[in-house]
Parts: sequence; C-alpha cells; structure tokens
Amino acid sequence: MLPIFKAGGTTLLSPSRPLPGDCAVYSYEGRLLLHRVLRTDSGGAWLADDAGRIEEHFVPWDDVRGRALGGPLSSGLPGLVYSRVRRAVFRFFVND
Repeated sequence: MLPIFKAGGTTLLSPSRPLPGDCAVYSYEGRLLLHRVLRTDSGGAWLADDAGRIEEHFVPWDDVRGRALGGPLSSGLPGLVYSRVRRAVFRFFVND
C-alpha cells in the first residue's frame, strides 16, 4: 500500500466497518494485512492492493479488524479513484 502506508509503520485503526475506497486491516491466513476495499456486501468486503499485484479477494466481516486512518488517499472516493487509476497504470505497463 505504498506510498500511503509504509511497511513496518504504525497505523491508527478505527473499529468502524470500512466502505469502498477505505483502507482496511484484516486477518487472512494467520496474518494481518492492509488493503483497499473495492466493494462490500452484507457478508464482507472485496479487497486488493493499489498497485494491482494482488488479485481481488473476498474477506468476511468477522475477519475485518477496522478502517485504517492515514490521510486523504486512504479513504472514501479519493482513495477509490486513486486505487483504480494506479491499478490501470500498473496493468498498462506490465502488459506491454
């Protein structure tokens, strides 16, 4: 999730349920991860990284710890737009 969050850094976490565009901390295969929420439904959220290296994956709400707080690009519509543009640029250069 660079450049918004640095590896090994500390992040404040809100226990609220994240919305599309928010960054979320969640438990996955015994690890805590931080990725962007792409969409949600009543059962959980679909998450992926902004760079497009990690495939979109579903996480049930019970495994989502909360919303990561980290500035304007870490949440809401600005975060969602940033993520989509960054993933599109990554796909363009990787597929060339």
